[in-house]
Amino acid sequence: MGEDRYRILFDLATDGLLVLDMHGTIRDINRTGHERLGFTKQEVVGMHITELTPPEFSAKAPKRMDDIEKFGIAVFESAHRRKSGLPMPVETHVKIIELNNEKLMFSVVRDISERKSAEQRIEQLAHFDALTDLPNRTLFFDRLDQAVARARRYKQKFAILYLDLDGFKQINDEYGHQVGDSVLRMVAERLTESARDMDTVARIGGDEFIFILNNIGHQDNVARVAAKVYGSLSRPFVINGNACTIGCSIGISIFPDDTESQETLVKLADDAMYISKKAGKNSYRFAAQ
Repeated sequence: MGEDRYRILFDLATDGLLVLDMHGTIRDINRTGHERLGFTKQEVVGMHITELTPPEFSAKAPKRMDDIEKFGIAVFESAHRRKSGLPMPVETHVKIIELNNEKLMFSVVRDISERKSAEQRIEQLAHFDALTDLPNRTLFFDRLDQAVARARRYKQKFAILYLDLDGFKQINDEYGHQVGDSVLRMVAERLTESARDMDTVARIGGDEFIFILNNIGHQDNVARVAAKVYGSLSRPFVINGNACTIGCSIGISIFPDDTESQETLVKLADDAMYISKKAGKNSYRFAAQ
């Protein structure tokens, strides 16, 4: 009767429960555990725990096993591999127990997929623009710090392109903010296509965007990117049958030629953008000019 009660409670637990020997071989698993993973109990029992560990987490497995044996208890986050191959984020509590004169590891495995999804949503809101999914001002300045550190370490130059759309207010006034938002999303897509994977494109204001162009080499390379941006944004944006045309004004500063201060670098590019706009729009200007 005691064994039956144990099995009922074991299988009714809302978290996954595993019993492993001290080598990491799974001796038992409850219903919640194997059903969440998509396996049958028979498929899981006899597996080594590393067979349920995705490759990106497997390197930490040996040290965790050592820590469990050394301290008798451990709590950590990792992931288990579902039968489908998809990972399931988990929080695992492990304790060494003694059963029938044998040391075993009793593991409580909690599915934290919802928590991880919520953390990712918070991270997205904190660092990315909600409308365009581009990095926001906060993430931009974090990337700028990284760009400065990289440029100093490898003796490279990088450029800031500060871009303001020309004619965007007229689109909002004529077609409404919904069309304006669609244009901004399409602008973000085209700007991203104009940049390399190593670069950063961020939205830092209503119709203001900013680039970090890493390892630019010669100044002419920056001018080519600016021309590419013009070409990209010069094509009409067709939304709900409406063909919207905009332009842009760009200001450019270069690290370390213009300054080694991040704040000043952005200000110089911003100032150059306004000079470009006053000079007739649809142009670019270097801060040093």
